[in-house]
Amino acid sequence: MVYEQENIGKYKFKRVFTENVETDELIWHRDREDRKVYVESGNDWMLQIDNELPQVLQEGQTYFIPKMTYHRVIKGTGDLKIIIDESSNYVRVPKTIKENAKKGVYYSKREGKVNRIALSLVENEYVSKDLLKEIKHILDGQKILSESIKKSDLKKSDFYSLGGENTYKWVLRHLV
Repeated sequence: MVYEQENIGKYKFKRVFTENVETDELIWHRDREDRKVYVESGNDWMLQIDNELPQVLQEGQTYFIPKMTYHRVIKGTGDLKIIIDESSNYVRVPKTIKENAKKGVYYSKREGKVNRIALSLVENEYVSKDLLKEIKHILDGQKILSESIKKSDLKKSDFYSLGGENTYKWVLRHLV
């Protein structure tokens, strides 16, 4: 194993790369989430991000690695102890948003449909910012349409089923 890992939160974990790790095990890779990497300890270990020169990892410093960016760790001396935080990509779903989305799930089911996005808001404590971008895209288009939709059709619209104006404002707050 290249490292030992201990989960210390929902999107936070501690990793230890021992000085015994083989250099050829520290390969170029990409991660699916943005990461903030805090260095607890390590001597002369380096981080190299694609198309950049390696940089020495300094104790007490935090480094940002954007998702899907190739990078690697270069071995130093002693153990490298880091804390990785991926929480910046996730947003907690408030109770009011969940309640609005439940209504959307209910009306979708009555129409024989499944509203995948509303269901995600109901079922998950946290959602990704990528899902918020998808919601914003839908609501941007539906916001204009909702002004011209007949009252009887409003409950069937995506704008309503995703929580309407409250959800729209919540999404905008978290995408700034």
